[in-house]
Amino acid sequence: MIDKIKKMFRHNQFLTVALVVCLSLGVYLVGCDSTVRSPVNPEIKVNRVELDAERAHTLAKFKFAYEDLTKQDIFKQKLFEIGLVAAQGGTVNPLGVGVSLLGILGIGAIGNGVKKDSLIKSLQNTNKELMNAQSKTNV
Repeated sequence: MIDKIKKMFRHNQFLTVALVVCLSLGVYLVGCDSTVRSPVNPEIKVNRVELDAERAHTLAKFKFAYEDLTKQDIFKQKLFEIGLVAAQGGTVNPLGVGVSLLGILGIGAIGNGVKKDSLIKSLQNTNKELMNAQSKTNV
């Protein structure tokens, strides 16, 4: 029986090699996800879903940082305007300045709290997506 199999392989040598190559390629294409090194953590490889989640997470961090810079610039501008009025000899109402500064700080604190809450929810959703993606790739 083994002699018959050997004879069949010898007779259909190229067809057998082509069949093995096609089966191997099929298994590779169906069973393996494309992966790249993570830009955030180069020690691990990530697939497309995980890479998208990392991108969204990083963009959320940058957006939060830019909003913080904008708040700081607005605060500096307001202080500069108050200083300019005082330097020009205008009368500055200390109570008005205090109320303005407290209003700016209050609005900033409220906005900061709302933004942090949305960022935390976004990060939690991102982490859930990463965990789901990793569990799907591990299956």
